Amino acid sequence: MELEPPLTGPLMCSFCARSAGAAGRLVAGPGVAICAACVEASMKLLSGTNGSQAENPWLRMTDDELLAHLPEIAAVASQVEERLRSWIGTARQRRISWARIGASLGMTRQSAWERFQTPR
Repeated sequence: MELEPPLTGPLMCSFCARSAGAAGRLVAGPGVAICAACVEASMKLLSGTNGSQAENPWLRMTDDELLAHLPEIAAVASQVEERLRSWIGTARQRRISWARIGASLGMTRQSAWERFQTPR
């Protein structure tokens, strides 16, 4: 069974959860992607021009705004899990042992196998 390469499938920004269609071009890395708007916000944060509120945006959100972000965060978590599974699938295609995969993730061989094995 041929598995998908680790970065195929629909991408979304790992920071704001916008789809590639909504966000435009994304820069992707191992298991993550970022849109231009989030790159710009990051640059402001790193240059210090956005103040301390950028570090903790939830502090200025209402409860309803905070709750509205939870599905976005869950979507990003799902994307990361999907990408992780794909990378592990690629590792298994290369016949990398469950022991080595588990060690790289800080878990036992058995735990890695139970979490990531694909049914036959």
